[in-house]
Amino acid sequence: MYILFKTNGTPFKSGLIDRCVRSFGKSYNETVCKVINNSSNVLNKKNFCQNVAMLMPNFMMGRAGPFKGITYMNGKVVDPFRQIAACWDFIGKQAVRLREYIDQHRQGSRGRVLVETPRAVQEEIASQLMILLSRLSSVCWTENSFGLVGSSKVLFAVLPEVALPIDNAEWKKVFRTIDYATIITAMADEIHKWEKSTGTKLDACDPDGCLTLPGIYNVMAMKARP
Repeated sequence: MYILFKTNGTPFKSGLIDRCVRSFGKSYNETVCKVINNSSNVLNKKNFCQNVAMLMPNFMMGRAGPFKGITYMNGKVVDPFRQIAACWDFIGKQAVRLREYIDQHRQGSRGRVLVETPRAVQEEIASQLMILLSRLSSVCWTENSFGLVGSSKVLFAVLPEVALPIDNAEWKKVFRTIDYATIITAMADEIHKWEKSTGTKLDACDPDGCLTLPGIYNVMAMKARP
């Protein structure tokens, strides 16, 4: 994949990534930081629903489709068609178990867990994310995305330290696969390779210092779209 690298194999400079994160949008950075902070200690039903309600409108997912009308107002989740509730019913307990597994194997900061755990742990996390994505797809179904877009964004909302939100153009033109586990492990590999090539930690490219590695990677993946 060429998300953090040019097609000739040259890594993008950290200054460019920093500028991309800055210019991606103040709303994105602020919302993702809130989502990350809101689930910093534990994942449960309450912050699962809050995080999805906060993030979906920021991704323009509240205008139409299965997440239509969802928002977070005055500290309350607005879920008119119980879509978030359905997501919790389908994957809530499994997502909590995965978060516990991640915390058990975390060696450093939560934001860097994707690259600071052993390869076997990374692969287990990616495998579990694929299972969760598959379960969510049926409740996030749309004809254009087969539920993949909404599902990946729900996972990013509740597990922002390891999950990657992926839109239609990225599934089709950037990653060119629907194997979410492969995408997650490839993301970890590319981040590791970029950090080794540049001698810089990717999270140093976050001007606010609160985004996780997938949160920064998402900005560059959006930039990589044709």
